[in-house]
Amino acid sequence: MKIRSGFSSAGKLAMAVMGSFLYAFGINMFIAGLGLYSGGIMGLSQIIRNLMARVVDIKGINLAGIIYYIINIPIFVLAYRSIGRKFLLKTLMCVTAISLFTTVIPIPANAIVGDQLVSCLIGGFVSGFGLGLALRSGGSGGGTDIIGLYCIKKDLKVSVGTINLAVNVALYALCMLLFNVETAIYSIIFAVASSIALDKTYSQSINAEVTVITKEHGHEIAEAVNTRLVRGVTSWAGKGSYTDQDTQILYIILSKYELSALRSLIREIDPHAFVVVKEGVKIEGNYLKKLG
Repeated sequence: MKIRSGFSSAGKLAMAVMGSFLYAFGINMFIAGLGLYSGGIMGLSQIIRNLMARVVDIKGINLAGIIYYIINIPIFVLAYRSIGRKFLLKTLMCVTAISLFTTVIPIPANAIVGDQLVSCLIGGFVSGFGLGLALRSGGSGGGTDIIGLYCIKKDLKVSVGTINLAVNVALYALCMLLFNVETAIYSIIFAVASSIALDKTYSQSINAEVTVITKEHGHEIAEAVNTRLVRGVTSWAGKGSYTDQDTQILYIILSKYELSALRSLIREIDPHAFVVVKEGVKIEGNYLKKLG
């Protein structure tokens, strides 16, 4: 599933809305009616909704989208200073769209596909593909992605992928305790199918290539990237053709989720450094993927 990059702002907005719709459609139509659960914050929202339904009459009202939005509010407040304004606005837009579509798309009494396994696989691929489209618009689905950004900013050496894994392990363990093993297993199958579709749709756009040109602070920046971001740096000597001054060139590959932390690091050490960022690069070889 290769999606062409280079869309206009209007095109990216349309992509985010369509992706958010497909994500919510895949969950509501294929697994929610079977009493199964998505992963991450959305899965937690579904569990809270179903627990509320045991004590409060909420028939005909799908509160999962509203709960999802409410949970994301303190996460946005926590990470407000950790991510760029543009990324924050696009993420807020994606979260709002996902919450809206999850609330308004009806949940059928039974999933539209009778077989549970097939329903989990189709729903997983639809929702994963949709979330991939939303992410390619330049934002994210909020939740654990934003928590991961906050951890990166605070130098906690924890990746978004690790946080996603920890949240999902806890979530599906809770499913086993509150419901049954079968519910947890089928929910995990859905989550795996969704992750595969998301990876195929979006994995290449996660990576970013950064070139930094600095006159005097190359060693300091490289050391900070090594220790604080735990990323490798390739460096070489250069010379400005106009000024005839010696410069240092640093080449860094990292995830787009680490870009904000890298920019802050560079501004802290050398505010006058020249920085070139290219997102969506394809990487092979010895590269540590921190997102999954």
